[in-house]
Amino acid sequence: MKRSITERTTLWVMTFILLIVIEAGLFGNGNVIFFFFGAIAMYFGLQRRSKWLVITGGAFIVIALLSLWSLRLLIFGILLYLVVRLWKGTPAEEIMRPLKETTRETQNGIWKDRLFSSQSTPFTSYEWQDVHVQGIVGDFYIDVTDTVLPKRTSFISIRQSFGRVKIELPYDLPVRIHCSALFGECRLFDLTPKRLLNESIHMKDGYDRSIGTEAELIISLSVRFGDVEVIRK
Repeated sequence: MKRSITERTTLWVMTFILLIVIEAGLFGNGNVIFFFFGAIAMYFGLQRRSKWLVITGGAFIVIALLSLWSLRLLIFGILLYLVVRLWKGTPAEEIMRPLKETTRETQNGIWKDRLFSSQSTPFTSYEWQDVHVQGIVGDFYIDVTDTVLPKRTSFISIRQSFGRVKIELPYDLPVRIHCSALFGECRLFDLTPKRLLNESIHMKDGYDRSIGTEAELIISLSVRFGDVEVIRK
């Protein structure tokens, strides 16, 4: 799956913070204070929808980044690494392969806890198994329309630090959803997407009738930085 806006923003912010720590600790660059002023200005600008605060914060951050020796060393190190690999005869395609391998089909419907991995349900019909998985970085894609749920309560529980979670459900399936995020966007069915900032959302759908012994699904999603999407198709 493509990286979401939230995920890309989070990765950039973490990279900048790491550079700031390196700069302040090793080089004693006092200009790093501009970064913190800029970050605070952008935060309040986004909260209050103030264009000028966002522009001012962005200007402070640019000033800080242009003065970072650690950023220059990072770029130099990356270029040196690429030159060495190419000098040793490593094909360019092999060097870039890790950037292309983003999604992995989960074999036989078995989900595994992995620190860095993107997983998805098989791309054909498969036998349902309850999902209980956690990770640090990666995306999860679950298509419930390609399987048959048993006539009981089924569960999807995902705990992820950085990444995107997308779940597709059939129209007639009763579902209860609990979604929480430290920073991210939550889209549930046809409702307007909601930006979450250390918030939780609870929702149930399809219980306007007595379900009896019909199948139902309980979804519990928790992400630190990332987007969540649950739709019907």
